[in-house]
Amino acid sequence: MKIIGQLNARTKDRAHLLVANVALAAILCGAMLAAPQSGFGQSLLKTTTPTDKHAPYIVADEKQLASGPSSTYYWVSDSVGDSAQLLTLLCHACNSFDSIEPDVPLVSVLRDTLGDQTNENDRITYVWLLSSTPSRLHQRILSAIPFFYWRVGSGSQSVTNHNLKPLIDVSAPEPSLIAQGVRNLLQLIFDPMVTPVRPSTQEYRSNVLENERLHLEEVISYLRQAPTSNDSGALTQAQLDIVIARLELRKTPLGGLVSENQARRVGIESNFEQERIRSRNAELLRQWAEKSGLMFEPLELAGHQGRYGILWFPQSRSTLQKGTAQHSMWKLLGIRDPWSDSRLRNWTGPVYERSFDENEPEKAIPLAVYNFDYPKLPLVTVDFRKKLTARRREVIQRSTKELTGGVIGLSYLTNWYFYLGFDLHRFVVGRRGKPVDEASRLDCYSDFRMDLALDRNIDPTLKKEMEDRIQPLSVNPLESAPQVEIQNAISRYKLLKEEAKDGRLIERVDQERRFELSSFGQSEKGKLAKDMLHVFTLGLYKQQTPNDDLFLLDCDRRVTYQLNFLNALVQAETPPEIAYDTEHIKSSVHELSSLMPAISSSAVRSQAEATLERLKNLSNDAELQADCTSALALMKQTDELRRAAAIAAFSGDMPDEFSSPDPERAK
Repeated sequence: MKIIGQLNARTKDRAHLLVANVALAAILCGAMLAAPQSGFGQSLLKTTTPTDKHAPYIVADEKQLASGPSSTYYWVSDSVGDSAQLLTLLCHACNSFDSIEPDVPLVSVLRDTLGDQTNENDRITYVWLLSSTPSRLHQRILSAIPFFYWRVGSGSQSVTNHNLKPLIDVSAPEPSLIAQGVRNLLQLIFDPMVTPVRPSTQEYRSNVLENERLHLEEVISYLRQAPTSNDSGALTQAQLDIVIARLELRKTPLGGLVSENQARRVGIESNFEQERIRSRNAELLRQWAEKSGLMFEPLELAGHQGRYGILWFPQSRSTLQKGTAQHSMWKLLGIRDPWSDSRLRNWTGPVYERSFDENEPEKAIPLAVYNFDYPKLPLVTVDFRKKLTARRREVIQRSTKELTGGVIGLSYLTNWYFYLGFDLHRFVVGRRGKPVDEASRLDCYSDFRMDLALDRNIDPTLKKEMEDRIQPLSVNPLESAPQVEIQNAISRYKLLKEEAKDGRLIERVDQERRFELSSFGQSEKGKLAKDMLHVFTLGLYKQQTPNDDLFLLDCDRRVTYQLNFLNALVQAETPPEIAYDTEHIKSSVHELSSLMPAISSSAVRSQAEATLERLKNLSNDAELQADCTSALALMKQTDELRRAAAIAAFSGDMPDEFSSPDPERAK
């Protein structure tokens, strides 16, 4: 009985503690939602006030909102030794904070060319987001405080050589996948701990992941606008697709396991999917604006066309015809009914002169800016009448997640019934037009904040209004101000060019080459084991060959390129000459056949034989079938010579008839 009494007392104590934690979290959440932005948060909510408070004032004309030049983004190439390139994407005349350096470097890509002009043996390794700003100590501490949703300060303005870590290694995505798994495992260890530990670790991990996703989306947004070329001055379309795909796959849990062929398809499909979403959302907003009596206008920021749109309220029209708009229409638009808003009748804010449908200019009031990249519907990014609507949505959703998972400690395994009902509620609300996808909203916010900061063609007053209303969405303490990121991008680009000149960058390239030579022909399990050792030893272990042989590396990359091309043909299970020119396929078969004698990896040779056999069976072209048969016969003959050489080497007598372009590999 004493034991039962003690258990009951402990249960009551835990229940009281749980109730106290929930009440405290609710009080904090309510205080953050209701309290005014004061102290360090006060600077986020400053707005432009008119000089005359009793009458509207007219600013801007239509030319100031016009699009910029078509060549907004361009590449600059810097040599890295004699066999690599540092390609940097710059935004032309996008720096509104420094007239001395008007062009802003955004993304740098390291391409290993092996010193020739062909694209078959090129390899993309590192990708840098130059505007990425390292987090300060106080930012990391604040990011671990639950229910803290403010950005303190503008971010670090000092850039050193220690801040030149690449955002992603395109050639080796597996280590990042393993590192993410290690972080998830550590979080599982922290979850059963007491309440102060669990919500703090979850909050810090959530802020770090969101900050990383924000940077990934920035790079993707820039690269989608980058020009492509087959010469040495820019990335090719295939290389750009692979880089974008690796960045997109970095957002997914198992994206690092996707092969290069699949990654390229992901990059191509993501581009088509984004264009489809943008076109659909732009048409939806145009139709909704027409039905509701508002004016729709596409908005171009930093050279991005078709991504944003803005709704205007015609000030000269006082009422809307009955039956034109319904109550559900305003829910889809995400704004209040402007026709019943008394503030618009007595508007004291800025008024703009706009021309719609080639009519005479009329006075219009901006209502909202929409982002067309959100998957479900046009997303309200800026509401000119309600500054805190978007912030309140973000804070409520994040607070709910921290309250249930961090403070109360609910999990998807033991409390599945709660999350089942919660996800069902999100599904129903999302079907009714609410933007409930937090990750997609973060992507849209990431694109808009930097596009707005880089644009110099929009009216300054309208830009200032947008900046004042987008700043409250900075709910991550690890985030930095766009102005600071732009200045840091220029400094980081200078440091990268210095590393390219003094030889430090080519040393990284040499290390990657030796690692690539040691990994060629290995199985996926072997590569995964090496990557795990690399992560668990904090980067100290990385298997490498003693030296980088450019001839062997060139041969390996060409074989990989041709195998990827032929594998893509046979995976379609249709005659290959239907999709590609027969001469192109023959040329690929001939080059693969000429390169295979230098390849000693049995796995690669087996893959090449299987691919050529399938290609021969699928093709209806007699000449192509004959070329595949000849290539297979030559490979089998080479295999027999290699086996004979191995037996002779074991017995101490090397046959003279065996020859190979690679004597080292023959040994």
